Amino acid sequence: MLSRVTAKRHTDGSSPSAIPLPYRSLELPDFQNLRFDIYQTAKIFLAYHQTSHLADKSKLWPARCFEVGWEKYYSDQYEETGWEKAPDPDIPLEDQKGRSGLFDLANLALHPAACVLHYAPATFEGSKAMISVKGKIVLFRPEMNAMRMQKTASRLLLPKVPVDLFVNAVAQTVLANREFIPPFRRENWVWETRHPMCMYVRPLLFAHGPELGVKPAKDHLFMVYTSPVQAYWPIQGIRVLIASHFHRAAPGGTGNVKVIGNYASGLLPSGLAKHGFDWVDGKPMKVSNEPFHDVLYLDAVHNKYVEEFAGANFVAIAADGTMVVPQSDSILAGNTSASLIQLAESEGWRVEKRPLPVAEIMDEKRVAEAFCTGNAAIITPISELYHKGRFRSFSPEKNIKTKRLWDLLVGIQFQMIEDRFGWVREIG
Repeated sequence: MLSRVTAKRHTDGSSPSAIPLPYRSLELPDFQNLRFDIYQTAKIFLAYHQTSHLADKSKLWPARCFEVGWEKYYSDQYEETGWEKAPDPDIPLEDQKGRSGLFDLANLALHPAACVLHYAPATFEGSKAMISVKGKIVLFRPEMNAMRMQKTASRLLLPKVPVDLFVNAVAQTVLANREFIPPFRRENWVWETRHPMCMYVRPLLFAHGPELGVKPAKDHLFMVYTSPVQAYWPIQGIRVLIASHFHRAAPGGTGNVKVIGNYASGLLPSGLAKHGFDWVDGKPMKVSNEPFHDVLYLDAVHNKYVEEFAGANFVAIAADGTMVVPQSDSILAGNTSASLIQLAESEGWRVEKRPLPVAEIMDEKRVAEAFCTGNAAIITPISELYHKGRFRSFSPEKNIKTKRLWDLLVGIQFQMIEDRFGWVREIG
C-alpha cells in the first residue's frame, strides 16, 4: 500500500519529507539460486556536483564547460574538481573531512521536477567484480568504463566524472559489499560446465536537480551500487530475432554512447520477441512457438547491416576463421568486445571491423559461429537466428573459436592464466 503523506509547508524554504512509494521488496541473495536481478546488498556510494548554490549565476553548470571549451573540458587535459562525496546527514560537516561517500543502501529522495525524470540526461556503466582463483577480489578494466562514461557525459552535457574518482568509487563500493560476491568455483567458468556468477557493479551519473524546460540541470549525482548475479542469458545458446521494423539508433543520434534512453526503445521489440512475435505490417505477428531471448538490430538507413543488441555487441566468426565485428557510427563500443578483438589479434587471427550485411550472417556457408558479448553477456553463443520468415541454426557445441575466446577472456579475468595486458586490478 502507498502510505499517504501530507507535505507540510516549510517557512524556512527547506524541502518536505520524501513520499514513500510502493515497490517490490528486494531479496537477500542466495548463491545457490541466483538470477540476473537486483538483490539487497549493504552499501552504496554517492557523490554530487552542485552549482545551484553559487551566488554568481554565471557559474551555474554548464558554464564551466563552455568557459574552457567543450572539447578541452572533456579531454584528458582538463581536471574536473567540482565533485564532492556526499556528506552523512547524521554527522556534523566539520567532522566529515575524510568522508567516504559510502552509505547504507537506501532509497533516494528526488524532486518531481528532477531533470532526469523528464529529459533523461543520464548514463550508466556495467562493470563487475569477482573473486579470482587466487582468492583476490578483482575488477576488469574499470578505467575503460570510466572513460566511456566521460564520452557519454560529453554527448549529454553532463559534468565528467574523473577516472580516479570513478575507479576508486567502484573499488570502495565492491569492498563494502564483499560478502555478496559469489565465491570462485572453477567449474562455473570452464566452457563445458559454465555457470557464471559474479558481482554486477552499476555506476550511474544523472542530473537530479529540478528543472522545467529542456536544458541542463545545475546539480548532478554520481552513484555506485552492486548486486550479485547469474548469467544474463542461457549459457547453452540463445535464439535471436533480427528486427526488420524497429531500430535501436540512427546516424547522428546517441547510439554510440551509453545513454539511458537508448534502452527504452528496445523494451517493446524484446517483449514481443520473448513471446515469439515479430512486428509485421504495423502490428505484432506470431512467427515462432518458442520464445526468442533477444533482438538484434539493423542499421536505420539501409535496414540491411547488422548493428547490435539492446545490451550487447554482436560478433561473427566467418567460415574461414576470420572474426568479423560490425562497424557503424551508431554502435556502442563495448569494453568486452574491444578486449576480445585484442585477444583475437594476439592469437594471430584475422579480425575485420566492417559493415556486416544481415544476408551474410544468415548464410551457413559464410558464417560458422556467432555470439553476443558484453559485461553481462560475457560471451553467449547464438543457437538460432530469425529474419523475415527464415530461420538459421548454429551448433554452439562446435564453436571452436568462441570457446577459445571464452577461455582466454575468463582465464585472465579470474587470474587462471597470465594477464599479459594488465587488465585485472586487484583491490582486496
